[in-house]
Amino acid sequence: MTDIQSCQSGSAQDRIDLGQARLLVKERIQSILHRSDRTVRDVMQHLAGSDGKAFRAYLLLAASADEAGLVPACAIDAAAAVELLHLATLVHDDILDDAPLRRGKASVHSLFGKKTAVLSGDYLFSLALTLIAGIAETHALRYSEFSRAIAQICMGELSQHRHNRDVDLSVFSYLRIISGKTAVLFALAMYAGSILGGHSETQSRRLSRFGFCIGMHFQLADDCLDYEVSTQTMKKQTAKDLAEGVVTLPLIFALAEKPALRDLVRGTDLDPMEIAAISKELVAAGYVGRARRVAQRYIDKARSILESVDGQSRRQLLGEILDSIAVRRY
Repeated sequence: MTDIQSCQSGSAQDRIDLGQARLLVKERIQSILHRSDRTVRDVMQHLAGSDGKAFRAYLLLAASADEAGLVPACAIDAAAAVELLHLATLVHDDILDDAPLRRGKASVHSLFGKKTAVLSGDYLFSLALTLIAGIAETHALRYSEFSRAIAQICMGELSQHRHNRDVDLSVFSYLRIISGKTAVLFALAMYAGSILGGHSETQSRRLSRFGFCIGMHFQLADDCLDYEVSTQTMKKQTAKDLAEGVVTLPLIFALAEKPALRDLVRGTDLDPMEIAAISKELVAAGYVGRARRVAQRYIDKARSILESVDGQSRRQLLGEILDSIAVRRY
């Protein structure tokens, strides 16, 4: 991989086309995973072979772009760090959910065991933090923003676990859970990218809110897709939320109107036919559609925030990203 220059000077030579920057981020991640300590190299190489979209990294790069669509070189490592953080949470998520698949491949814990998976996830966190520390030494990016985000992600996951099979979970509590476990990393990506791009604190916080709304929509859409789309399409196990007792918004709406579901959800022995029947009912009765309308509100809010973002080219680029998210079906 080509060495990435420092962008302290802000010269044209330190800026990269957005498309090229996305490729460099993927190369950087691959390089880090393949060069990992030999103790975890087999796990890291397995992860390197996955086909993730690196969407959070793309958001960071887009937030850092100038009006010419050029990205500061220092954003490459920051984007790679965000993706490594995300990858670490996926490894840990799959352990908690006992998920057999991730991105169309066997999950880490199903191949290497849960103890190895836990420690490998921790190792990914350390790789990400090492990258971030290097950036924070020379750029106006606070290390504390990343450490705070990691804490919020952990608290969101813990809160979800504590509310497993909680048939009394409120809409407010559910939204609070996903704001921590998912939306905070989207917000961080947009904030960090904007700061590294040399934008003001006010603009960076504005883009952080934009990212938060995207993250909320993203998780809500995923929770709906879990009931709507096949495992083959999603490249991960679907209908797992219900099987694992994870209460999401479509189910919250259904529980409020169908008390008979409460005992089923509280139980731990739903068979595949029961899961399929409940999933089909939630879609047919419109509960998934109601959840999608909530998700749409976050898209609408993001569009409103975008109107006050500086730079016509940046608004257009972020608007195109928002459009692609709004119609995502896998």
